[in-house]
Amino acid sequence: MTQDFRKDFDELLDLFDSGKPFAFARYNDGEARVLANQPVGCKHEWQYRPDKDLRFRSALRESLRIQDDSYFYGLPSWDMSPWMHDLVRGLTAGRRESLTFAALFANGNHNRFLEEFVPRFRRTSRPRIFVGNACLSRPRLEEALGISDVLPLSGDCVKLWKRREREFLDLLDLKASLSRGALFLIAAGPLGKVIIHALWKVSPENIYLDVGSALDPLLFGRPTRAYHRDPMNRVVIPCWKPEGETAEATLARERSQEKEAR
Repeated sequence: MTQDFRKDFDELLDLFDSGKPFAFARYNDGEARVLANQPVGCKHEWQYRPDKDLRFRSALRESLRIQDDSYFYGLPSWDMSPWMHDLVRGLTAGRRESLTFAALFANGNHNRFLEEFVPRFRRTSRPRIFVGNACLSRPRLEEALGISDVLPLSGDCVKLWKRREREFLDLLDLKASLSRGALFLIAAGPLGKVIIHALWKVSPENIYLDVGSALDPLLFGRPTRAYHRDPMNRVVIPCWKPEGETAEATLARERSQEKEAR
């Protein structure tokens, strides 16, 4: 990866076409706030409570520790939030060549994701396994993406991990160990990163893609995020941290952004 928003998308697309196994896990603002032990969540979806859900934070932090040329991490864009970018980057074990944007399938790349990645999902001869919202019916997933197997997730993903961690890890072990050359499409919020980490440790012979909300318009039939419906958002090109940027300059920039927000 070169940390160029367009070129990194092309590189991931080429990697998919090559048939080689790889993993792509995306850590955006929600994950950054969990890692910083700040309260965060999506209404009616999940909630992270500081100091009460530290076991989940620990699992999320551990998921950043894989060093493998085929394991890619998406980070918050520097222009969106310098501190989030720096925090996640500082916790990531991957080399620079393994780092790209968490928003790689969103913003200015979302149209391309729908036009180029999604048809490949449908055409692939690989077994296709979806890990995500239990509200999505299997017939719907089969029709939209040709999904052959489903691991449904119900309720708050943080609470799910807290209540059923061992059982859940055993189930992931089963799915990964019985799959070779499969495509896993994962849309599970911050838990998705923990899932990809667990699956990869069992079987690095599959493709694990953290698609997040990028498939929502197709699967739910409606937009769920700003970049689905806002034309201005769909042309945004996120930026990486410039080489040589000092901590002082970053702090000054953050303060300026805070004043503009007010």
